Amino acid sequence: MIRMSLLSIAFTALAVIPPSPRPGTVVTVNGWFSDKACAAAKLAGEQVTPNGTACVKKCLDEGVTPVFVDPKARAMYEVKDHASVKDDVGFYLELTGVVDEKAKTVSVRSVKRLGDVIQMCARPAKK
Repeated sequence: MIRMSLLSIAFTALAVIPPSPRPGTVVTVNGWFSDKACAAAKLAGEQVTPNGTACVKKCLDEGVTPVFVDPKARAMYEVKDHASVKDDVGFYLELTGVVDEKAKTVSVRSVKRLGDVIQMCARPAKK
């Protein structure tokens, strides 16, 4: 009788525990690397455009978090597992990696340079 009660409690507990979240899926997206501070300002604006290469590299040297900007999704993801972010700043990229939408991170698997980015300063466009 006690054994049946313990088994019943164990099965009930397992039924109540939610399943662990599914690991992120591998995706391929186009965009560019930036720093979190500058990218956030651009994403808040009307147009999502790259920041200046020299400015981004300076901010990364100062310890600002590197991010990947996906202009199509108007989103940025903190970069994990990619030591050469600074080398790829200033290029439009095809990034393959595992995106965690909840944490807003990307674990980079590969990066392919598609061309130079057209750099824009932070000044608003003339109307």
